[in-house]
Amino acid sequence: MPWIHLPDDEETPALERVTRPYRKQGRPVPAVIAIMKPNPKALRGVLAMNNGVTFGGSVLGRRREELIASVTSALNDCFY
Repeated sequence: MPWIHLPDDEETPALERVTRPYRKQGRPVPAVIAIMKPNPKALRGVLAMNNGVTFGGSVLGRRREELIASVTSALNDCFY
């Protein structure tokens, strides 16, 4: 059982707005980012930065960026 309470995606209007794109796609907010759900303003900032610098934010293209992320995660023994 986790000891940090993570609110539901629709618990507050601000959190509902931030998590809406994930719900529209039928997927949860990634666990590594969901930890910021108690602070919707911080969550929004992290998601904006993430979208701006990863997965389509460079000249490498989405496919190469995903490959780099996968290899990096594997080398770091990431479980997510």
